[in-house]
Amino acid sequence: MDILQRYIDQQNNQYCRCLDRPGIPSSIFVVIPCYNEPDILTTLNSLADCHPPKAEVSVLVVINDAEDAPEEAVARNISTSDCIVQWQLQHQHLFFDVQRIYAHALPRKWAGVGWARKIGMDKAVRQLVTSNYSDGIIISFDADCTVLPNYLQKIESAFDDNPNCSFFTIHFEHNIDNQELSASCREGIIRYELHMRYYRNAMQWSGYPHAIHTVGSSFAVKASAYVKQGGMNRRKAGEDFYFLHKLVLLGNYGNISSTTVFPAARQSDRVPFGTGAAMKKWSEGSFELNYTYSLEAFDILKPLFSSPSQFWEMKSTEIEEFMGNLHPSLQSFCKNSRTADELLELRNNCSNTKIFEKRFFHLLNAFWILKYLNFVHETFFSRRDLQTEAVNLLQHIGIQVENNTSLENLLEIFRNLDKRVEN
Repeated sequence: MDILQRYIDQQNNQYCRCLDRPGIPSSIFVVIPCYNEPDILTTLNSLADCHPPKAEVSVLVVINDAEDAPEEAVARNISTSDCIVQWQLQHQHLFFDVQRIYAHALPRKWAGVGWARKIGMDKAVRQLVTSNYSDGIIISFDADCTVLPNYLQKIESAFDDNPNCSFFTIHFEHNIDNQELSASCREGIIRYELHMRYYRNAMQWSGYPHAIHTVGSSFAVKASAYVKQGGMNRRKAGEDFYFLHKLVLLGNYGNISSTTVFPAARQSDRVPFGTGAAMKKWSEGSFELNYTYSLEAFDILKPLFSSPSQFWEMKSTEIEEFMGNLHPSLQSFCKNSRTADELLELRNNCSNTKIFEKRFFHLLNAFWILKYLNFVHETFFSRRDLQTEAVNLLQHIGIQVENNTSLENLLEIFRNLDKRVEN
């Protein structure tokens, strides 16, 4: 049985209905979760301004709410649906379809952006099956984003030029030049994005080979890869982090730096963490965005990550001795997480060094690193000044910057660093 069909047969489609029939068989789908959104039309207009790719495109707007959603949010969702209808009437000669998927009164246990994203992505797979396509491209987007006009063409050409790639992250930049941003909000979003970029580059510097940005509005995945990894999860927040770090296990992925997604720098209470939540806390006086993980905590990982193959040759006593020579904070975490035992078990389940090296970073993965960082910053380290640590990292990787370099200039340097990350 076809892999896409097999996946769809296992999914529950009872919680949503498509309000618009597909007009054309498409192989590129832009999936947009939409809850209580004030201005979906700006996002649709940005997509309409894109240069058309060769393949047919469908935009799936998943208008969703929970069974306990506030009445005003439900009312806005209905208004959003009506606005999209009017917009469609005014744009009847577009190169893409717009389909409204209505997911109303979702069970509150799972309702949220993760489930909405899953509903849209599953719908894309379903339509590929109906059209007898063996594969397609599913683009994850958000209802508060805009893009450069070359957005769709660059995504299509990335997959065409790299047929073995299962997914791509896409370069993003929050619009810090938005004249409507107050000085305080502008500083907040600069700090938030700088933290994200510092974190990714510090992971890479530590020796972790799968250091990627995990932004829900900024990635595209092959439908075949999507279903191989079990589809999107239903997390209320962080669904992008968990999904993309599962996808890296398939290997063969890349980054598209020749176009840009512009997420909104706005406050939100839709999710417990992420851009909107961080900006809301900042506006309420929180100092969290002043701080980040200590660079020293990343540096401590280097002996562990530098040569995975060494553990293939070590006896259990030698692994224990190696662990005993690590920094006390990492020793403590490895002991609590039984990392040495898991490495021995992994070795017993691998037939050669090459397989062991690959699976080493399946075990000591992004989730493991995040747990480690949180553990050591509760027990051994304190979070450090963001500006100081960002400068420190740049100096360690050979970029000469002054200690008093502004947050905005630091962000620009890190943006340019991330643009260099290719396939």
